[in-house]
This record gives sequence, structure tokens and C-alpha cells, in this order.
Amino acid sequence: MSITDFAVDNAKTPLFLRNKRARKYVDTGSVEMGDLSSSNDDIKTIGKLGRRLIRRKKLIQWRRWIIDMQFALALFGILLMIIETELYIADHISKAGIVSFYIKLIISISTACLLIAIWIGYYLGAQIRSVDAGVKNWLSVMTTYTWCALAFELFLCAIHPFPGDIKSNYKSPYGIKRKVSIDAVASILMLTRLYLVAKFAVVHSMLLTDTSTTSIGALSRVKINTMFVFKAAMSKKPGILLMLVMVCTFLCNSWAMRTCELYYEKNSEKNSYLEIMWLVAITFLTIGYGDRTPQSYCGRYISIVTGIMGVITTALLVAIITRKLEQTRAERYVFNFVNRLQNENKKKTAAANAIKALLRISILKKYGKDYIKEIRNYEDKLKQCLKEMRTAMGDKYHIGDEAVGMVDIAHEVSKIEDIIVRNASKTDGVNNRVASIELRLDSIDKKLDVISKILVK
Repeated sequence: MSITDFAVDNAKTPLFLRNKRARKYVDTGSVEMGDLSSSNDDIKTIGKLGRRLIRRKKLIQWRRWIIDMQFALALFGILLMIIETELYIADHISKAGIVSFYIKLIISISTACLLIAIWIGYYLGAQIRSVDAGVKNWLSVMTTYTWCALAFELFLCAIHPFPGDIKSNYKSPYGIKRKVSIDAVASILMLTRLYLVAKFAVVHSMLLTDTSTTSIGALSRVKINTMFVFKAAMSKKPGILLMLVMVCTFLCNSWAMRTCELYYEKNSEKNSYLEIMWLVAITFLTIGYGDRTPQSYCGRYISIVTGIMGVITTALLVAIITRKLEQTRAERYVFNFVNRLQNENKKKTAAANAIKALLRISILKKYGKDYIKEIRNYEDKLKQCLKEMRTAMGDKYHIGDEAVGMVDIAHEVSKIEDIIVRNASKTDGVNNRVASIELRLDSIDKKLDVISKILVK
């Protein structure tokens, strides 16, 4: 290898070329014929690994584009559905009208495109897993759980208001029978497409796009998925994330509740935005005053879902507040140090008061029985001081019980292990040196024996 090779070297220069099989960084002058075959095998292996990594990177990029398309199609369909529903509620269009038909037709076309994008997304995911496993057939990595998840996701995203005026018989909780459109249920179930927001957030998260994070996750067998990104966001910015979840849940459930109620009791004054938001708020907060209740079965089911979401959100809020109010390690150490000083001062003060009371008692006893009442008072003070001393000593011993947690213990154990390993390596070095010194001493003894024999002769 010449100096000019280093002069033109840069980060874009490949180690191995795909077609020419050039070995730039190998000293060909010092390679024997027996090593050429093994080096060629290494080149082939590295070339295959490089092609796999390039293919994996392209597949991940394509999957990101497909999920972006899914997210855009889902939001587009939901937006058209909301427009059609609001126009129908405001009596601007009818279900049998041409405007409603064309809007629902566009929703159906976007839904079909969304289903195709979901299928392609699962196909690309299987391709990525097959590349990771070194398998050529992508069907071999498709498990039963994956097929079930694909079928469920396709079924969930296929629900939408179909073109036309499709009605069904309905009986209200008060026994009133009528024919109502099924678009109310289909429109509300269409909101479940918002789960694609989580997919969109995952593929665009730095935790997934960063190569180092992906490598560490693969080495530690940790899946970088939606739950991992959610936990990371809850650890980094819990307040903002929880606020977004609460606001989105409140708005979506309010709109769904209003849609249900207006489809079945269209002329009721109790179905205004403010009334519905009040009902959703007291249900979400699990208060339930009882002054406002859903008038339809659909509204009751939405109230159940709202209550469950409220319980989950409240639990997360309590956990976040508890973690925020918890003392850090440094604060806990300072607090324990101050408490120890305060208890030490209490013990010293109680000991001084006990000595004073004891001296008073000894002095008063010299004057006979005239000061019996004062003696008893000082004896009570002495007992109280001794009790304060014992309490202060007990509190001092129990202050540091919770100062050290499991994380601190694990950290100290790892430190001790590192120290033991370093000492063991140093001990091995010392032992080797001692062994070499012993060998030298043996050789010196042998030479001295030879010299002594020569001198004797």
C-alpha cells in the first residue's frame, strides 16, 4: 500500500467493491497464496452483509413512506366523514342526496387505498424481519399473531359510511321504535383510525431513526415499537403528552356523543355542544352528578368508553405527580443529613436537661422533705428527657433506611465488580512477575552452582 492511497482516502471510499472485488486496505505484497482463498471468502461474506444492510435501510425508508400515506389517507377520510355528518345534522343535505353520495364515495375510495397501504406496510415489515433473520421467503417470518393483527387492522379500517341511505330498525331505551341510519355507528367507529397517529409518531421518532438506538435495542433484545416510544415520551415530557391525550380524548368523545344523540334525538335542546361537553367531562372525571344522561344506547356505550379512558388517564396523572414530588438522590441525602443534625441536637439538648434535672434533684434532697413536690416535678422532667433521648437515637438510626434504593445498590455493586476485576488483573500481573523472578533466581542458582564447582576444581 502506497502513500498516495492514504492521500486520496476519504469516508466515501468503499472497503470492497461489488464487481471488481478490490481490496484497497490489504497489503498484497505480504499475503501468501494460502491466505488468498480465506480473504476472498471474507470479502464475499462482507459483501453479502453490506447488501443486506443496504436493503434493510431501503425497506425501512419505504415503510416510513407507506405509514405516512396511511396517516394522510386516514385523516382525509375522517375529515370528509365529519364534514358529511355535520352537514346532515345541520339539515343542509340528506342521506339520499347526491352530495352525501359523492362524499361517501370519496371516503370509500380513500378507505380502499388505505387498506392497500396497510397490506403493503405489513409486507414491508415482513421483508425487514426476513432480512434480519437471513431468510429469503418473507412468508416464513409471518406468525399467526401477525396474520391476526393484519386481519383485525384491515377490518377496523374498512368500517366507514357506505354510499347511499342504509337504515335499520332501532328501539330506544324508552320503547320508541323507528328506522335510523347506520352512518352514526359507522362514523364513530371510523374514529378508531386515529391509532395510526401512534404508528406515525413511532416511524418519525428519533428513537427509531437513530442508528445507534436501533443497534443497542437489537443487541439488548428490546423492541423499538409504539410502547417503547410512549414510555420514552412519558419519561421525557410526561405532562405535555398526558395533556395531549386528555384533550384528544375529550374532543373525540364529545363529538362522538353528540353525533349519537343527534342521530336519535335530533330536535332535543339538550344535545348542544355545551351540554354534551359537560356530560363527557363529568363522565371522564368519574364524577357523574346525574343531571345529564345519554338518551341512546350508542351514547351509553360511549359513556362507558369515556369512563374507562378517564380512569386510565387519572392513574397516569397520579403516577406523574408522585414521581414529580419524589425527592431526587441529592435532595434525599441533604434531607437525611439535616435530619441527623436536628436529631443530634435534640439528643444533646435532652441530655443537658437530664443532667440539670438530676443536679436539681440531688440538691433538693439535701434539704429534706420540704421540697418533695419540686423533687417530683424534676423527676418527671428527668424521665421526659430520657424518653426524648431514646426517641432521638432511634430516629437517627432509621433516617437512612430508605436513603439507598435498588438503583444505588446496583450501581455500587457494579463499581465493586469493576474494582475486583481490576485488582484481579493486577494480581495476575504480579503473579506473572513473581514467577519470572523465580525463574531467574533458579537460573542464577544453577550458574552459582556451576561456578562453585569450577572453583573447587
